[in-house]
Amino acid sequence: MSDEDLKAFKIGDTQRPTVAASASSQNSAEEEAPETQSVGFARIERLLEAESPDSISDKLGSILSGLEGFDQGASTPRDKAASKKAIAAVERTADLMDFLFQTKAQLEANA
Repeated sequence: MSDEDLKAFKIGDTQRPTVAASASSQNSAEEEAPETQSVGFARIERLLEAESPDSISDKLGSILSGLEGFDQGASTPRDKAASKKAIAAVERTADLMDFLFQTKAQLEANA
């Protein structure tokens, strides 16, 4: 492209405009959604409500033992590094879930 072409260039010339949803369809979608109080971690909240600390601990323990087995059998440095990161992530997740279950128990005791 020449300098003259660049001066007249606009992004809108290469991209098609998109149509935003109308205000009436946005309002109806908001009315249909059930009201829940969530801070954005719905999956973790479901686990805290539906599972027991022991079942979560067992599941994370089985994942951890599988990762440790993978780490022992890893032949390349890349696989070993990846398994170390995954093991650390599962351990942090287990610690987080333990903390959340303790917090839940304290809140229920105070309520």
